[in-house]
Amino acid sequence: MLYSVKCIIFMGKTYERYEKTDKRYGDLIMKKVIFSGILCLLLFFISVNKVYAQSIISIDNESIVVCLAISAFTTPPTFDEDNCHSQHLSTVDPQNKAIWLKANLPVTQRYLQRQQPSGLFVFAKMSSEVFFNGQRLGNNGTPDVLSNKEFVGQMDVRFYVPPKLIKQGDNEVIIYASSHHGFISLASPIHFIGLAEYDDPQSFFQRDLWLLLSLLGALLLGSIALATIAFQSEDKKSTLLLLLMAVLSSGQLFIEVSRALFSYSYPFQDLRLITITLFALGFGFSFLAFSLQKYNSSHTKTWLLSTLLLSMLAVTLIPGFDGKTAMAILVPTLNSLIFISAKYFKERDKKLLTVVCIYAFFSLSIVLTFSSFHANYFYYIVTAMITFFVINKANELVKEKYLRKKESEQVLKLQLKLEQIQQKSTPTKLKLTSAGKTEFLLTQDVEYCKAAGDYVEIFLVNKQLSLFSGTLKAIEEQLPATFIKVHRSYIVNLEQVVSILSNKQGATSGGLLMLQTGAEVPVSRRILPRVREVVKGNVE
Repeated sequence: MLYSVKCIIFMGKTYERYEKTDKRYGDLIMKKVIFSGILCLLLFFISVNKVYAQSIISIDNESIVVCLAISAFTTPPTFDEDNCHSQHLSTVDPQNKAIWLKANLPVTQRYLQRQQPSGLFVFAKMSSEVFFNGQRLGNNGTPDVLSNKEFVGQMDVRFYVPPKLIKQGDNEVIIYASSHHGFISLASPIHFIGLAEYDDPQSFFQRDLWLLLSLLGALLLGSIALATIAFQSEDKKSTLLLLLMAVLSSGQLFIEVSRALFSYSYPFQDLRLITITLFALGFGFSFLAFSLQKYNSSHTKTWLLSTLLLSMLAVTLIPGFDGKTAMAILVPTLNSLIFISAKYFKERDKKLLTVVCIYAFFSLSIVLTFSSFHANYFYYIVTAMITFFVINKANELVKEKYLRKKESEQVLKLQLKLEQIQQKSTPTKLKLTSAGKTEFLLTQDVEYCKAAGDYVEIFLVNKQLSLFSGTLKAIEEQLPATFIKVHRSYIVNLEQVVSILSNKQGATSGGLLMLQTGAEVPVSRRILPRVREVVKGNVE
């Protein structure tokens, strides 16, 4: 755990270096960030993940008998009544009614030899009262025929089973259940009933928990990186859409793993499933919007509207929330694939071919793992995709910064040339006041200015010296762009600069400017690179 924290700190510092670097090293440092991030996640997963190898015995689906409860009596029926019938567990439905359920639970001799305590686990959207081999184990909430008399139970619960009640062979499990307080009707409200080592119910859902939490951390890290890039990038729309995708997938993943982290009442399961589906819809729609924005669609509104209608129709018609979530992502992904493929065949751009392959892989993954896609595979692929796009965006930002720097240098050079032309045609005059006397000098006659206490020394090209009673800043405000401040105490006329040298004496200045008169002016180390560029452009 400590090592993973150190990794994250290292990644943050490395990314900070990337933010401050130039195009020459930007790509290399960004790849270092991604590689170290993946390494950290793997080490984190290996260091904390544990094996959940439990002996789990599920009830026998062939033995399930369900009876509709028609009265408030809590005495189990004989299960021979006319309103009783055999069912598979996935079709048993206690929603908006009360039922009795009976099933056999086959226990082996090997299981009986275990020393650990046992628990009967019930994962279902219902309140329940449980009996094991004729003995009442307890209740989860209070089931009842009437809605107003039911007390809501937990979604996932376990009941302690005394060892003396467990026998080799078939063990009878009877459950009185009701579910009146849900928000929607689920196709399969009962997920599991079975015997296992007595433990927290959440442990059943924690097999891949740390890996998923690591992916969540990666997505959040990607969100931070994208937010930083969006703040600086010129292409803000596509970057913000990528950020939205990362945030939505992070939210969906957190809701997905919440069952392994928290115990909650069964009505919350409906809200959880609805939220996951809404996040999936948002992600799919953002994915399409990003593709259209990034690759310049001319029919954006048509694509978005048609995809929204198709997605809503698919989510409505597909039964089960696993299918709804998959379709919420699949429809926009397929439309994105169609759009990008059409653009590739039109432009034959190799970069687009890479995107087509990624989108095709994403779509195929959804189709091949339709019923379980959103559980794990979605987050693996999305994390990889977000990483891919973050690297691309980071590279684009490095190029943008490089181009902006070059443009700024060109503008500065152009401005300097214009000032030089203006100086030759209409020289600027410098107003100097000293000892109550005012003097005017042509700026083209000034070689450099030096701060000297309460005065400024003005060195002229004819090697004469004038004094100004004031600050260096006041002088700087009067001077044209052909003058540049190279040190806190010096301003130099670029027309008089012959060359720039590195300071070999190890003084505080970073370099020296050689002037036409032979004078030397120190250059501050902090602004030496900028001065070097300006002087180079002026000399050229």
